[in-house]
Amino acid sequence: MFYTWMRSLVIYLLLSGLVMKLVPEKNYSRYISFFMGLVMIIILSRPIIYILKLDKEEYIGRIEKNVDEFFTVNSYNSFDGKEDEAASYYELSLDEAVKYVCRNEGYEVSYVSVITDNDKNILSCVIYINGDYDENIIKNLINDVYKIDFESIYIVRR
Repeated sequence: MFYTWMRSLVIYLLLSGLVMKLVPEKNYSRYISFFMGLVMIIILSRPIIYILKLDKEEYIGRIEKNVDEFFTVNSYNSFDGKEDEAASYYELSLDEAVKYVCRNEGYEVSYVSVITDNDKNILSCVIYINGDYDENIIKNLINDVYKIDFESIYIVRR
């Protein structure tokens, strides 16, 4: 490990010196040296990552665990019209997610019912909305976000 790290460091230093000599204009040199400094930090941190045993699979696993914990702690309890902007779509049922999207667009949604078959294919989506609305705009919104066919979306005025 140490030998390959040293070899990559030496190769990088040689290549960075060559690149800096080949830069035609000096006003670009500071941007190139900044980028090469970032690459140098990554190369120098590789032994630290190895010592801490942060190999790729374990590191990605830790990130996923932290993200799951974040969304679990920051989730909301109910949809009473005061949704949290950081609410995760992954924690919503499809009914609540459709309601959430419509409410974010300014529609007063009282109830949403999504019917699926055993294979989780969406058969119909019924949205109960209070007030004035344009049915085509709502259908386009739901189709864009959830890819539900226009013929399967029904909007009912309450």
